Amino acid sequence: MPRLFASITDRSRGGSLVAAALACAAGAVFWVPAREVGRGWFPAPLDDVYIHFDFARSLAQGHPFEWIPGQGYSSGETSPLYAAVLAAGWLVGFRGRALGLWAAIVAVASVASLLGTVRRLVRPCPAWLAWALALLPLSLGVVDWALFSGMEVALFAAALGRSLLALDDATALRRETRERRQWRLGAWGAALVLLRPEAVVIVAVLAIAAARAAGRRSALAAVLRASLPGALATLAVLGSNFAATGDARSAGAQLKLLSSNPYLSDVDRARVFAENLATLWVKVVRGELAFAPPLALVLPALALLGLARREHRAVTGACLASAIGWTLLVSWNGNAPHHNFRYYAPALVLVAIAAALGAAAIARARRGVPVAAAIGLFALASGGARVPGQVRHFRAASANIRDQHVEVGERVARLPGGARVLLGDAGAIPYVSGRAAVDALGLGGYRRVPFARAAVHGEAATIELIERLDPADRPTHLALYPNWFGALTSRFGTEIDRVTIEDNVICGGSTKAIYRADWSSLEPSRADRRATSALIDELDVGDVIDEAEHGYAPPLPHGGWTTLDVRTDAAGLRRFDGGRTIPDGKSESFLVRRGSSGPVIVRVRVDGGARGIVVRTSRGATDLVLEPARDGAWRTGTAALDGVAAGERVTLEARGGEYRDYHVWIERAAAVAR
Repeated sequence: MPRLFASITDRSRGGSLVAAALACAAGAVFWVPAREVGRGWFPAPLDDVYIHFDFARSLAQGHPFEWIPGQGYSSGETSPLYAAVLAAGWLVGFRGRALGLWAAIVAVASVASLLGTVRRLVRPCPAWLAWALALLPLSLGVVDWALFSGMEVALFAAALGRSLLALDDATALRRETRERRQWRLGAWGAALVLLRPEAVVIVAVLAIAAARAAGRRSALAAVLRASLPGALATLAVLGSNFAATGDARSAGAQLKLLSSNPYLSDVDRARVFAENLATLWVKVVRGELAFAPPLALVLPALALLGLARREHRAVTGACLASAIGWTLLVSWNGNAPHHNFRYYAPALVLVAIAAALGAAAIARARRGVPVAAAIGLFALASGGARVPGQVRHFRAASANIRDQHVEVGERVARLPGGARVLLGDAGAIPYVSGRAAVDALGLGGYRRVPFARAAVHGEAATIELIERLDPADRPTHLALYPNWFGALTSRFGTEIDRVTIEDNVICGGSTKAIYRADWSSLEPSRADRRATSALIDELDVGDVIDEAEHGYAPPLPHGGWTTLDVRTDAAGLRRFDGGRTIPDGKSESFLVRRGSSGPVIVRVRVDGGARGIVVRTSRGATDLVLEPARDGAWRTGTAALDGVAAGERVTLEARGGEYRDYHVWIERAAAVAR
């Protein structure tokens, strides 16, 4: 029987069919139980799946790199190659709900490719054992969850396997074709970074591994061949982002990386980074890799054995080094432990491949096949025991996404024509509804408006950007979590509908509500902002665009928190303004864009609780004179200066208690007096 199995599976076509059957069966383990909760939609356990669908649809409709056609370039798609693959499905007819089926087909083909790759890497060993070892990545339920989620993970795993196979070829002893194989390795590296930007660490490891095997030939040339395509692909993405948005970073990086959070100190970032690693160890390594925590090290230990044999050493070492580098890099993502650890799935795949190579190394020893088979089967059983729990979680998460995000999308589709929705989840709602939308978190781009950069500063910064929009372009409705956007929904929305789910395991909240938007407290345009002949310069605190133009420096990280209010202005109108909180003893500063050599008045809009504020310039310091606080009205303070020069830095310092600064105007003193 083993010989018959080997005869069948060694044939190229037969092996491919077996791999496809195994991949399809593994996917069915997750999809079949979740099919019912999809209620007509292919089960997807993450709203981010639909973000890929949004970008794929736009690409297929002739709007590349756009979240919604006509809304401009977006850097929110961090896997442009996956969007292109999905767009191909759209073009051949997998549209609307059917795009989920196409994503499943891509996942099956990708997993089949991965199985075939591992089977080739572990040879020479008996064919039946090679197939058993190829299943090691699929024995990890948390990996399967990610592979069959509809995200780019499966396609990335396939490209990762092909990259390792290219490395194996590039480090073989046949030197006459080594250069060509190094270029092939580099091409796969480009595919990796176009599927996940974090793959730069893997490309670096693969390039170094290829250089180590260069022998008497140039190691530097080997590094260039293996890394240049990936480097160029990365630079192309960064350059496109910068040219189109003014920021080379992707929207996801601006929103999720620990270094992007303005309210974290370096110590805070180090703590969160360590917590992410600890959570990975406790919940995944000890909780998912084995049916008993003490057995969690079986797979890593088996992976280390792959270093024992020379023919497997380069690939095994690359797997382990890449897994470590990937894990460390991904842990800098503040969302790393969320989404059922799907960010860590590639690292787990790498460890599983290294473990398969370790078992293959055992099989090469005298009478080692039975030992390798026993250890391999034990590893399969150890991890496989956790798969049923992941299947249940997959079903529950898919139900959450269908019952909340897709349901809200269907209800938004029934809003009056011309409706434009502000949302905080950029996936299913715009895909299902087909409505124009603005993403308050910035993953979906909107005409170069930096919503991702504003989102990390808080709701006030987001609303400041909405104020910048032409009134005709502002969202007519909101579809938001009230627990995420409490101020925005309570101040600027009237609830008209809501969707509440039970047993929430994946969504940002149990309730997502739909509101009719009311932006009447926003000034119609920036030209109406106290446009008098006396005005020299103006800083809208909390507006990240205005702050950047003025070189504004809040007292971050333990201060400068954004705040907002709606109060009556001098004309008796209810007006919104966002600002920042300056703790007692801390200061904020900004650069004057337009100066004046004559006397000027600095006027600051503050809260009613402000006690003392000192204004400092290069000419000296003076106290801000605060007017009496009035209930429901904006309060201002003024200070007279001899003059200010363009480019001069003005500092405001809190004395006697914290204050909230919403706006700063610099006006000519003579004009104000008249």
